[in-house]
Amino acid sequence: MLKVAAGAICGIAAGTVAGIGARSAMRMVADGVPDPIRQLPSFTVEGTAAIVIVAALAGAPFGALFGLVYDALPGPRRARGFLFGIAMLVTVGPLFFTGTRDEFITYERMALFSFLFPLFGVAAGLAFEPSLNLAGRLPRAAQAVLALIALGGGALVGSGLAAFVVSAVQTHGALAVAYALPWLAVALVIAALRSRVIPARLVR
Repeated sequence: MLKVAAGAICGIAAGTVAGIGARSAMRMVADGVPDPIRQLPSFTVEGTAAIVIVAALAGAPFGALFGLVYDALPGPRRARGFLFGIAMLVTVGPLFFTGTRDEFITYERMALFSFLFPLFGVAAGLAFEPSLNLAGRLPRAAQAVLALIALGGGALVGSGLAAFVVSAVQTHGALAVAYALPWLAVALVIAALRSRVIPARLVR
């Protein structure tokens, strides 16, 4: 419960950072990032707030997942968030960028928005230990509320991913099964890492 609550806190914080980054990326597109479509989005305070809030809610379940796998990730503690962000890019990125035939997603925009995944990971990595300390001071009821927020955000993310999967199947047919390969690869890597971490704990 503690790591899930801490992950939810750091995920909300990292999601907020990623949401601001997403809005900044949209502004860069509007300000003339090379783009063959030249589609310029409009900007409002309400739209910016909505993007940041949705990103924060979507960040909660990813943060909770990060908290659960944190000890299994290799490398220095500060680098684990970056690795998690790369894993998000490898698994979620292909569905988001190529799951549909959307003329908005050009190669230039794909490269620009790809940075949001490592950005989320780095922010989550920096925020996790302070979030763990904060969550440890909270009563169990508050930790449970944070876990429920992560669960609700997970339902939001899950529905979005399901929509991307359906769209990918409609767009690419049987070839859409290829989108499962990065997920399987990441799952195998995490399982292998956890198999090393657990015996190490028993030895201690």
